[in-house]
Amino acid sequence: MKPDRSWRTAQLSALVLFGFAFALVASHALAAERIYTAYFSPAPGASSVIWVAKEARLFDKYGLDVAPVLIPSSVRTLQAILAGESAIAESAGPAVVSARLAGGDIVAIAGSVNILTYYFVTLPAIKRSEDLKGKIGANQSPGTIADFALRVSLRKLGLDPAKDVSLRSIGVLYDRIAAMQKGIVQFTVLTEAEKPVVDKLGYPVLLDLISLKIPFPQRGIYTTGKYIKEQPDTVRRYVRAYVEAIHFFKTRKEETIQILRKYSRVEDRGVLEHTQTWFTQNMPEYPYPPVEGYQTVLQEMASSNPKAAALNAKELVDARFVKELEDSGFVAGLSKK
Repeated sequence: MKPDRSWRTAQLSALVLFGFAFALVASHALAAERIYTAYFSPAPGASSVIWVAKEARLFDKYGLDVAPVLIPSSVRTLQAILAGESAIAESAGPAVVSARLAGGDIVAIAGSVNILTYYFVTLPAIKRSEDLKGKIGANQSPGTIADFALRVSLRKLGLDPAKDVSLRSIGVLYDRIAAMQKGIVQFTVLTEAEKPVVDKLGYPVLLDLISLKIPFPQRGIYTTGKYIKEQPDTVRRYVRAYVEAIHFFKTRKEETIQILRKYSRVEDRGVLEHTQTWFTQNMPEYPYPPVEGYQTVLQEMASSNPKAAALNAKELVDARFVKELEDSGFVAGLSKK
């Protein structure tokens, strides 16, 4: 018996629909470009914009299959960019300027934290800057933001980092705090997101750099000039996802806190709420890379590297991708949805 015409028509329609669906899935798979993006801090804070973009599937939304990778050093994340291991990634101003002065092809495309958000904390016995002379400070490693913040803090307190104190490279914040608890060191620096940790220990703040609002590229997104030239659409889609992630961070509190908890492994609700609130108030909707901040870094480095005085801070920045979004009213459009 031959199949009737209606059955064959239905069968053909099903095959066409299946083929169309398969084509859609295949085209999406082809469009989703796989890239690794490095971030350098596991602490709840500005690195969380990358976490949010991943967990809220915003990278996916713009056709990017992004794998966030923790590399706990702004210098090493920058090395990953220059080595081509991480096409677009997070790093910080001092490492970037050092790389450019050494001939590295590195460019800032976004900046989510554009002031120096550090506190200089000490053991309770230290009351004045004079008490720091001859003491030992816990540093992270040369070229990191913490290193920069520590040296700026000491100068603001009237001390010479090279002569009046000793600085010991110890590592990330929790290692530095452990060294303070053991009495190995007497001072260090920490960020706003990390401050609740030392508040509980009773360590006083001798200098609040945040209140000084020093322009500084503390958290930024970077790539190479070569990658921008060869893959501008990939960079554009990454920045779009990043800007939308900032909006998500600010407007979806509970979901953001859950993401912070997952990546930072911090369980203290108070710490997570403090972080989400502070960054909501201080991250710009449109994260332009801060030219003034790079100028701050160049001025600081010029005392030890004459090349820094000749470098124009504007050469370190490519703000076109953020500007495109602002000009189009992108964030306002998100608020209406």
